[in-house]
Amino acid sequence: MPDTHIIELDKKITALSDALAHLGHGTSLKELLKIIRFPGYTTPAEFALTVAILDSMQAQVKTLATLETHLLSASKLVVQNKG
Repeated sequence: MPDTHIIELDKKITALSDALAHLGHGTSLKELLKIIRFPGYTTPAEFALTVAILDSMQAQVKTLATLETHLLSASKLVVQNKG
């Protein structure tokens, strides 16, 4: 693999790792926990929209965790098969 490929992959992996670490702080969702307690926040429509978005976000997090596990496992297999 050319050095430029390694450099590009390194940048992408580092950027994704940093983004996931920042996302993992959960400060935005802690703010949401405060907001939902304001009187009159949730009409049935707002409740349905909020639940749908939260369910979708949770599914995406689960998918990302699965993809990360598979990528790491497959990458280890590549190295083992080359060595």
